[in-house]
Amino acid sequence: MNTSLTAALLAALCATGVQAEVRLTLPDEVRLLSAGQGHQEGALLVLPDGMNQLLVQYDGVEESRSSGESDRHFRSSPQVLRFEAAGTALSFGALPHGSVQKEAFARQPDFTLQSGLGKGVPLMQDAMVVNGLQIGVDWGSKLAEYNRSGGKAALVESLGTTPKQGAEASPAGTLEGELQRLFRSADPALQRRFIGWAANQL
Repeated sequence: MNTSLTAALLAALCATGVQAEVRLTLPDEVRLLSAGQGHQEGALLVLPDGMNQLLVQYDGVEESRSSGESDRHFRSSPQVLRFEAAGTALSFGALPHGSVQKEAFARQPDFTLQSGLGKGVPLMQDAMVVNGLQIGVDWGSKLAEYNRSGGKAALVESLGTTPKQGAEASPAGTLEGELQRLFRSADPALQRRFIGWAANQL
């Protein structure tokens, strides 16, 4: 990598990537289908600062009262969630209790997100239409297809829209944009190691 590109990349990454990440706690009733640009660490989903998109499914369970019966599941259709946050811990809002409420929520899921202080986070939600059995589905590919179709909760940068004349072009699709995407998806330790390596290339 030449010196000028390394310097430009390092400056861009330092400006956009080295920030406190977003950590979202996943309750048992929320099944993560696709983490978008984030990665899961147990019950935590670690996401980069900025606009994020997830694909989740509500799966409320009513435990059987006898050993001869199976637990009853109330599953929603896959839901695309889009929200923006930076340097904060988030959690899902209250989910229903009781079989009647769980069944109703599964039919019409309405997720909410809140910060550690209990403040609501603006959230765009849209149901993903999936036909057939949902076994062995590549949910990452399904989410990419959803974005290309321009759904209500699609990521704008995934739509390939042309910037208005005079507006600064997005680096998405360029080498710099791809490197920034990879950097933001890395964990903080890897980000620090990369910055140290890039600095030595100058």
